[in-house]
Amino acid sequence: MDQSKSNSAATDQNSIPLPKRSLTLEFWVGLFFVVAVACGGYLAVGLGDIRIFSSNRYDVIAEFDNISGLKHGASVEIAGVPIGEVTAINLHDPAAHVTLSIDKSVRLRDDDIASIRTKGIIGDRYIKISRGASDTYIEPGQKMTETESVVDFEDIVGKIVHNLGADKSDKDNSDGKK
Repeated sequence: MDQSKSNSAATDQNSIPLPKRSLTLEFWVGLFFVVAVACGGYLAVGLGDIRIFSSNRYDVIAEFDNISGLKHGASVEIAGVPIGEVTAINLHDPAAHVTLSIDKSVRLRDDDIASIRTKGIIGDRYIKISRGASDTYIEPGQKMTETESVVDFEDIVGKIVHNLGADKSDKDNSDGKK
């Protein structure tokens, strides 16, 4: 007689039936945890404005004499509508090269003017693009030639004070000669 058949029949009769599987509390807690971690990661990437996949932007370089107060991540706008951001600021003595990341849906012309402006009275700096009328567009990686640097109020006040001081000394000298 075949002993393997007799042993298997005996184990079938003596085996303990397995309980019916159901979704336990541990399963639901684990599923909630996985979903929570995925949501947290999505928010971290979204709020941090990190681009994991290829973006729909291209880079353009703008050269400025003075970028006082402009920071990495500053907005680039046309007519008050954000179209990009500042992604890099480098010194190429004596000028500053600012890399602008522009949405591909917006094409910049070669006579567009990039100006550094302030939001509000003492707000953050941003770059305002004033549109030109040229039919020639700037290709990705090219340089914008038309730029306006920051209006530095300290320089203006210093020039006014210097000119007022020079006018006063000229008046004193002319009074002494008479």
